[in-house]
Amino acid sequence: MPTSRPFNTSSNPLVCPLNYRLRLFVVAYLGESSRSAVDAARRAGYSHPEKQGPRLAEKRQVKAAIDAGEATAAMPADEVLARATDVASADMRHFVAIDDRGGCRVDMKRVCRRGLAHVIRRVRTSKDGTVDIELEPKAPALVKLGEHYKLWKGEAEPQLTLVDLAKGLKERYEKWDIDNPDD
Repeated sequence: MPTSRPFNTSSNPLVCPLNYRLRLFVVAYLGESSRSAVDAARRAGYSHPEKQGPRLAEKRQVKAAIDAGEATAAMPADEVLARATDVASADMRHFVAIDDRGGCRVDMKRVCRRGLAHVIRRVRTSKDGTVDIELEPKAPALVKLGEHYKLWKGEAEPQLTLVDLAKGLKERYEKWDIDNPDD
């Protein structure tokens, strides 16, 4: 007798496929439900979300899907800063190649080699064959970076220059020299 559940003999929870409603539950749990099992069950259409939500969240294949979703959805803070920096400092010369006649073309191999594809907003080819490339706007990235480094409210951490470093080392050496005259 056919069942609505896919046949899978695997005991590995990462291999066991989730049915449609369980996938809805996982997506809601990771997204708009903010890790609330009851709300995720309600959004997925379960009839008794107060009972079913916590039970569903404890199923091993659901846990595995949640863990996998968290691992793929999360981006480390340093990568976010690096990408914002890429957008803020992008230069059109990183994306085009100039031929012997002075013409230019978008060089996607170069873009991929440099890992800068996320900086491109749009590439269009017109009817006459010319290519138009549009990069992500720099201003929002610069503003976000400035906010992160607290540049806008006078809260920026003081930057240590080489001159300041040399003065500090000189003062420490002179103090050490006075405290240890025999060395």
